[in-house]
Amino acid sequence: MPKKNIVKSDQSGEPGPKEASGSTNEEASRVAGRATDDISILGAIAALHAELTLVKSEICQVTTTLRGEITALKAENDAAITTLTAQIDSQKQTLKELTEAANGSSDIVQELESKFKTLCGQVGTLSEKCLDLEGRSKRQNLRVAGVKEGKENGQRTRLFVAELLKETLGLEKAPEIDRAHRALRRRAGDNEQPRHLIARVHYCHAFEDIMKKVISTRDLTFQGQRIQIFRDLPTEVVKRRAAFTPTRKILRDKPGVRFGLLYPAKLRVSHNGSERFFTDPEEARIL
Repeated sequence: MPKKNIVKSDQSGEPGPKEASGSTNEEASRVAGRATDDISILGAIAALHAELTLVKSEICQVTTTLRGEITALKAENDAAITTLTAQIDSQKQTLKELTEAANGSSDIVQELESKFKTLCGQVGTLSEKCLDLEGRSKRQNLRVAGVKEGKENGQRTRLFVAELLKETLGLEKAPEIDRAHRALRRRAGDNEQPRHLIARVHYCHAFEDIMKKVISTRDLTFQGQRIQIFRDLPTEVVKRRAAFTPTRKILRDKPGVRFGLLYPAKLRVSHNGSERFFTDPEEARIL
């Protein structure tokens, strides 16, 4: 059979003229859209670049300003630190000097304390020696209390005291008196206690005889007036002996207890054959 020429449709997939025209338009539209988008993007990029450039410029300005301020602050801090360091060094030097001075002063104080203790001991020893010398200078002195002012009637005090002792104690003859006077203070008034008469007996044995008479005589009177006669002791010794007065009052009521004061101020207590001595009034009080 003869072959028939059959017209086959073009099925190669290529568009026809009409289809090609439509595709070209679409492609052009797409290209145009893309171009428009590219222009928009480029504009946005340009705007962003301009904005970033402005921000960069501002950041550069701020950075420059901050760098200047930091540099100025660093310079101020460096200056302050330098000043502070100098002050600290000065304080360290001052502290070192003060420490050395304190150490030196401590050594001096210790030396002075040692000398002070030594001097206190020496002063105490010298005071006791002076007190002993004062007591020795007064060992033949006696005091007469209770004789009214003016009883001398113009008579010399030395002779008046000699006659007073002879009459009051019943002596065979008037003792020899070296000197005598009233206590050195203002004259007592009519309603005041009269000043003591102070006299020095020439002979030591005569003085001891007078004191024995005084101890053995219970009441002493002169011209109807009660008087007292006692040793003229240094003021410090009188104070020390007076400190034992409360203890002596207590001991008076203790049966079988004998006591007495030794010169200058030592309390002797005897009981049941035992004997004790006290120089401290507080220690004697708690006996």
